[in-house]
Amino acid sequence: MGLGENIFLVNTTPRGAELLPDIFHAIDTIYHNSPTYGKFNGYLAYSLYSLSSPRITRRILEEIQKAELISNFFIFDITDFDAKSADYSYFNSTLGWVWNWSEWCDQIPKTLKSKVKFVPPLDEVQSIVDFDRNDVLILKHMFDDGEITQKKIAKILPLSEAQVNKRIRRLEDEGIIKGYRSTVCATENEMNLICFIELKEPQDQILSVFYQLPFPATITMESRTRFAIQIAFNAQDMTGFLKGLDVLRPHLASCFVQTLHDAKMSMDSHPYDLFNHETNRWETPGSEYLQDIRDVLNGKYQ
Repeated sequence: MGLGENIFLVNTTPRGAELLPDIFHAIDTIYHNSPTYGKFNGYLAYSLYSLSSPRITRRILEEIQKAELISNFFIFDITDFDAKSADYSYFNSTLGWVWNWSEWCDQIPKTLKSKVKFVPPLDEVQSIVDFDRNDVLILKHMFDDGEITQKKIAKILPLSEAQVNKRIRRLEDEGIIKGYRSTVCATENEMNLICFIELKEPQDQILSVFYQLPFPATITMESRTRFAIQIAFNAQDMTGFLKGLDVLRPHLASCFVQTLHDAKMSMDSHPYDLFNHETNRWETPGSEYLQDIRDVLNGKYQ
């Protein structure tokens, strides 16, 4: 629909640790962030951009780096993602997740050698879909209220219920709406990690190793060889997961893990407010965001 998204990581300086939350809050495209530790000790954030301005995130980060708020950064450009549901047959209401990590580690070499082809539900190339303001407003209302009915959307918009249904079906067929699911926190001590991997060459069997896990996860693609796997599990499961990465490591070009322990929305405005209903375009004005950074640095941001 003309809107892109990326994940970025930054190593912060002491001054950056103080000012970056205000900068993230000031810039409309940066809609979600968390402090993070790992290869990068600073922040992990999600940022949107108009496809007509694909370098906007890099420009923002270069400006922040020039102000010596960060020492370096990493950008992961999202081309597709799959929200993998949890397999609750491995969950016990008393014991929590019951998963044999040793068996999973032992299974990894067999999975990599398996002749059974695994096809991940991810596509590196996405087509541009025609849309208008009503499509964006439908998505906005569905984003805000997971229980909203098509009848209620039709009352809000100048559309009939049949027109709303037709538009939603088209958005589903085009892959704009990828599916629906409820999200629950299975345990009080749940922690989130995101593992960035780069393959030596395209090899879908490596991804299948992560799909074997029963925990909820989001598998995000940048290319056929670069992926990010965000997964939530109990803290005591960390060792088992890392031992699995030990087994996988010789088959990877690179790999690093980051924590996401205090995620929050960054913006006051709504992500769908980036759409200008008069021009019928997504607008991410880089010059305004660079000025927002300067305003924060000069103490002018309110």
